[in-house]
This record gives sequence, structure tokens and C-alpha cells, in this order.
Amino acid sequence: MPQVPLQIQAREQVVLKVQSRQEQGKGPVGQMRRLQGQLPGVIYGHNQPAESFKTDAHTLERILSRGGKNAIILVEHEESDKASEQALIRDIQYHKVRGDVLHLDLLRIDPSETLRANVPILTEGVPEGVRNEGGALQQTLTSIEMECVVSEMPSLVVIDISSLVIGDSLHVGDLIEQEPRITTELDRTIVNILTPRLIAAEEEAEEAEAPEGEEEAVRDGEGGEEEAGGRE
Repeated sequence: MPQVPLQIQAREQVVLKVQSRQEQGKGPVGQMRRLQGQLPGVIYGHNQPAESFKTDAHTLERILSRGGKNAIILVEHEESDKASEQALIRDIQYHKVRGDVLHLDLLRIDPSETLRANVPILTEGVPEGVRNEGGALQQTLTSIEMECVVSEMPSLVVIDISSLVIGDSLHVGDLIEQEPRITTELDRTIVNILTPRLIAAEEEAEEAEAPEGEEEAVRDGEGGEEEAGGRE
């Protein structure tokens, strides 16, 4: 199988301004969302106490819509006595019906420390086996674990699979030469190009099993339609 091209997209850094939050509980936090347009969150990690904060809802939603979920977040505290911190988004809670953000969890990071994290996989291109041979693409792995310095942790792994033909299987081990920071098990399958089902053969088998009288009725019906068409 030919080596597939691999692209690594670096994480962007985005700024999120926050304020200390005293509002606690469903009622006060709900009022904060409705009246102030603020969303609640918490930042924790690095052997420091967890801190509750609030941030502008529109700003956060704009960050998330531009791929900020995989970015390094530079947290700027509006209180002058607090230094800026770097963090990763650890969890986002969404409203079950409306789908808008309800709560944000941030994990403090040291940009120089080594970290293991799952990085999303994006497949690019239509495989040869699908495009020209009638095969089917099956993707069984949507993220891959990598270990590296936090500041160099990718946001996305892009794999060009356009050269794959029917019967090809792409495994994690096929990428390790290009990206040695991968720590996922090498035998894990990422994509398969499957042989198409023989639909025509199945249809013939179904027709062979159909009662003879049913086939004649179908033929008679087809003939009637043709005659009707001729009269028009």
C-alpha cells in the first residue's frame, strides 16, 4: 500500500477574558446567563485550587465556532492582581434541547510540559477504490493519541486517503514513520476500503425465488401500461 500524505495542524492560541464568579447554584447562575449574557466556568489543575469564573457568552461561542475547542486558551483575568494563564478546554456542557453552551471546564497547562492527548483525525480526498471501483469507505478510528510538549500539541491530523484502493487498510503503524510522536497502538485500523456488495446477484436471486404467476402478472401489467400509453 502506498504511503499516504500526512499533515499536522498546529494549535492556535486564543484569548478568553474572564471574571471571578460569586454566583453559585441553579437560580443565580441562570439569572447571570439571562441578564448579564455571561457563561459560568471553572479552571483547575497544576496543584492549584479550582477557581470559578464567568465569561461573555457571545465571545466564547465565537471562539468555539472558529475551532477554539482544540486551541490553547490564554486566560486573561480582568482582576489586575491575577496573572494570565494558559489552559486547554477539558469539557463543555451543552443544553440538551437548544444546544447552546451551559458551562466550561478549563485545565491549566504549562506550555513546556509533556502531555499525552487525543488529536482528531480528518480524512481528506475520495479513495480510488470508492471513486472508480465502487468500494465503500469504513473509518473505525476518529482520533489518535500523541505525546509531545503542550505548546506543540497538534489540533488536527489530516490524512489524504485518495490513493487507497479496494482491499487497502490503513493502520496507525503506517503513519509512525512520518509522525513518531504517535502513541496509539500501531495495529489499530484507521480506515478500510471495502469490496462492494454484489447487488445485481442478490436481485437475480430474488427474482429466481419469485412465483411464476407473479412474474406473469408483472409482465401483463407492464404490457397494459404500454397499451395505455399507445392510446394516448
